[in-house]
Amino acid sequence: MLLAVWLGVSLLLFGTATALAQTDQPALPVQAASAQLLLTADGLAEGAAIEVMEFDEATINFVLDGRLDEAVWQRIPGYDGMRVLVPDTLAVPQHKTLMRYFYTQKGLYISMQAEQPPETLMERLSSRDDFFSRDSLSVTLDTSAEGTYGYWFSVSLGGSLADGKIAPERQYSNEWDGAWDGATTTTQDGWSAEMFLPWSMMAMPQTQGQRRIGLYVSRQVGYLDERFGFPALPETGARFMSALQPMELARVKPKQQFDVYPYVSGNYDRAAEESEGNVGADVFWRPSTNLQMSATLNPDFGAVESDDVVVNLTSTETFFPEKRLFFLEGNEIFTTTPRSRPQMQGSRTTGSRRTSQLFFPEPTQIVNTRRIGGAPNVNVPGNVVIPGFELAQPTDVTGALKATGQIGGWRYGAMGAFEDDMELNGFNANGAPVTVDSVGRDFGVARILYEDVGASRKSIGYIGTYTRNQNYDAVVHGVDTHYLDSSGKLALDLQLMASDVNDATGFGGMLDARYTQRQGIVHQLRLDALDSKLDINDLGFLRRNDDYGGNYNFTYTRSRGMERLRSYNLNIGASYWENSNGEATRTGLFLRNTFTFNNFFELRTEVDYFPERWDDLESEGNGSYRIDDRWVFDVAFGTDATRALSFSGRLGARQEDMSGWSYLSSFGFTYKPNHRFSLDLDLNYQDRDGWLLHSSGQQFTTYSADDLQPRLAADLFISARQQFRISLQWAGIKAREQQRWFLPSNGDGDLIPVPTTPGANSRDFVINRMTVQMRYRWQIAPLSDLFVVYTRGSNFTNNTVDDGFDNLFRDALDQPVIDFLVIKLRYRFGL
Repeated sequence: MLLAVWLGVSLLLFGTATALAQTDQPALPVQAASAQLLLTADGLAEGAAIEVMEFDEATINFVLDGRLDEAVWQRIPGYDGMRVLVPDTLAVPQHKTLMRYFYTQKGLYISMQAEQPPETLMERLSSRDDFFSRDSLSVTLDTSAEGTYGYWFSVSLGGSLADGKIAPERQYSNEWDGAWDGATTTTQDGWSAEMFLPWSMMAMPQTQGQRRIGLYVSRQVGYLDERFGFPALPETGARFMSALQPMELARVKPKQQFDVYPYVSGNYDRAAEESEGNVGADVFWRPSTNLQMSATLNPDFGAVESDDVVVNLTSTETFFPEKRLFFLEGNEIFTTTPRSRPQMQGSRTTGSRRTSQLFFPEPTQIVNTRRIGGAPNVNVPGNVVIPGFELAQPTDVTGALKATGQIGGWRYGAMGAFEDDMELNGFNANGAPVTVDSVGRDFGVARILYEDVGASRKSIGYIGTYTRNQNYDAVVHGVDTHYLDSSGKLALDLQLMASDVNDATGFGGMLDARYTQRQGIVHQLRLDALDSKLDINDLGFLRRNDDYGGNYNFTYTRSRGMERLRSYNLNIGASYWENSNGEATRTGLFLRNTFTFNNFFELRTEVDYFPERWDDLESEGNGSYRIDDRWVFDVAFGTDATRALSFSGRLGARQEDMSGWSYLSSFGFTYKPNHRFSLDLDLNYQDRDGWLLHSSGQQFTTYSADDLQPRLAADLFISARQQFRISLQWAGIKAREQQRWFLPSNGDGDLIPVPTTPGANSRDFVINRMTVQMRYRWQIAPLSDLFVVYTRGSNFTNNTVDDGFDNLFRDALDQPVIDFLVIKLRYRFGL
């Protein structure tokens, strides 16, 4: 029934989008006088700063609409000087781009006038921070003026926004959202854009008199699948933040900023037949440019955005990124190494449609704020059973406080958060209902960092965390150092850690080195030494401890001098890690190629070899066992993502731990018939043979399995600020027992096959999980939103391996364990 509704609504969205697209009115042209400024001087003198003019806010009569028809723009010099950076040919672009800048004591104003044939313009609306090929403008600001921290902002043709933060040298993240705005319009000879970036949302050092800010601007041209940029700093080069274009502003003295984000929400849980209302607020106070204090009172971290459906049957944890406003604001001070930053999702804006990665690196974080308000840390009595969805539900957060700032070369931050107690519902051995009390945790973080910036950049920092759990305390200390040489070619990052958890003390260290030999050739080395007692996971995230070793990666990129190829990328890697017993736990050789053809078709190949190794985690403390050597082969393709209809696919084969072969395939498409509507479908299937899983104690089982995981989403944009989205993620796995294995306590590490005892219960299993979400979002003003969200989720356990996938899918739809509606209004009041 729900599937039929989904399909019906999708067709309705498509029809509505088509009608809206047909009623769009053409924009008014820019004044003719503005067109002449395309002939203004191309760029700046070597080493010269852009001198930004100041105007009185009361006199500019500014309307943010992208039209550039305000008189102030005619009084300001324009700058071009862009070069083609993607692909990294550094050629002069086909089309001119004119940038202008001025400021008031409220913020920085930026405009772009983009020359381009009107018939080639590519307008596509999207959710905030969503990335794909289209026409867009991006601006990066180094507000530290020393290449130590900054912000980036992007507006696409049509008005969709994206933003985030940046750290040296080119570590972009898109988790942060700022209270700024942008607008665009089409013109007779291309398109234009305007941005307003308030000073109050940006951290800046305290200065006397003139202020300097680093600048990088880039323009994505969808139909060419090229990115123009100024200054000419390609991704394949060594430097970025340390080489941005300086801007000089005579005086910037923003007033104190006080922002309050109150919210009101109502939730109806259809499964439990319960409803509740909540009221709370986030408060941000910036008394000066180099200090911000914030608090959250009775925060509501309701499900207006769902995490991905993930099936993880291993002993290692899955990382989920932070999405909550309070914890994202100012959180960069608690980032201690490049490994602390999650890989930016969907950040590739050019090329073909992408398939999912085979191996996705997870970050190592001393502060992982998803722990705050996460699943409760509860002691369940041995005769009590608590359902999994009860154990996984988030904990209520009573409140949290945070302060971040800078004094000269010193940056600092502190945070505290407090959870409420909660009751979990379960049943005892007799089936009678019982409740188990969970005591809320308390969290504390302290951070200080000293940065010395000259021809080279050096810094050293300390971070400490404290977590009070129900039965024990956890304390972690960390020291981090960083070095970037004057050429930007060599970067070194060192992290030392010590933990004291429940009277167990552990130590560890991580070193990352990156050397850019020349444009297009990069060497990376990663080394780890983590003892078996190091434990940072009460507030941080560490995939595993008892880990000694490292990996090396060589990357070669070429974008010039090839007749049939637009670009070519080669990645060669080798890794080796062992535990404290000298057992090799992670080893591998990796070869990856990416061929991008002139028609934007992309072909990706991968061959990996994993020598024989030991697994010391999956037995859950019952000893290590030997894993056979393995091969992985993978071929993937993607078609031109700038087309209305694009495709991607993959075929691969990999050996399982006990040498059986598993085969994977995926296929997906994106359909964007106009700029308001999009439909995405991805089907992922695995046929597994010899899939080894831990059963209990010293017992293991291999399985043959069918694994089907589709993902589907439809988006309708009434405007750039109003979106209706439907998404569905499902994981259906049917696993049939093949062979039972036993791990001897005093053996040679080989698993021993064990015959199945007559009459023994089968170990066949089925996983049937689904999340469906329908969401309406209206951005009333910057960071002020109305959400109406319906979420339906299931984790059905009563299927058998003989059921077809159609039955599994129907059961997951019809029998949810999560079924609720959320209406939430959040509004920003700035004083």
